[in-house]
Amino acid sequence: MIAYTHSSKCWIAIYVVAASWVLFGCGATQPIRVLPAASTAITASLGGPVVPGKSPVVITPYITTGVLHGISDDVTLHGNLHLLMTAFAVGGIDVGASARLLRGDGWTPEITGGVRAYGFMQFSDQPKPRLYPSLSANASWSVREQDLIYVGSHATAQWTPGAVYVSPFIGYSFAATDACSLQLECIWQASNHDTRSGILEGISSISGQGSFGIFLAGAVRL
Repeated sequence: MIAYTHSSKCWIAIYVVAASWVLFGCGATQPIRVLPAASTAITASLGGPVVPGKSPVVITPYITTGVLHGISDDVTLHGNLHLLMTAFAVGGIDVGASARLLRGDGWTPEITGGVRAYGFMQFSDQPKPRLYPSLSANASWSVREQDLIYVGSHATAQWTPGAVYVSPFIGYSFAATDACSLQLECIWQASNHDTRSGILEGISSISGQGSFGIFLAGAVRL
């Protein structure tokens, strides 16, 4: 029998949430708006489900880092590495593209749609690759010259047993410098699924559904 310390119990909880987080949409929304053609940005995201009592930092410290590149003024490619998963011998990556569907003008929001594929695989003699397709859309409004408020949702599919997880979000992005922007996002992950049972027992669920999460993200234009 293994005797778990309080610290190890915290990391067990973190692992379980991290492993399940791939089903709901990992990391803060990116990009909120597409980049100009031929421009590139480096991104990073830290955050996850709010789990007071299960994690010493209150939230699950799920970490991603990646890159954005504008292939035109209306389409941006993006990819991320899921760094936390490597601590548990699991490789994680996501790749996708986002497109401007409607240009913002005054009170008319800018609409951005995205498609993404999450891939995960255990580092073992018998790797078990997993692929999760995801769609997203968000509406954003300019608050100041480079600041944005936005709302939207992810829809991520799990092939087995066959389910779609809908995760609405709201956030605020602001310019820290001319080249660097920061982003705070709140998300209701898997809002359409009952999460009152399991290892976290619905700690951050809303009316027994899904899980409430918080992300801080940043992007630096190269």
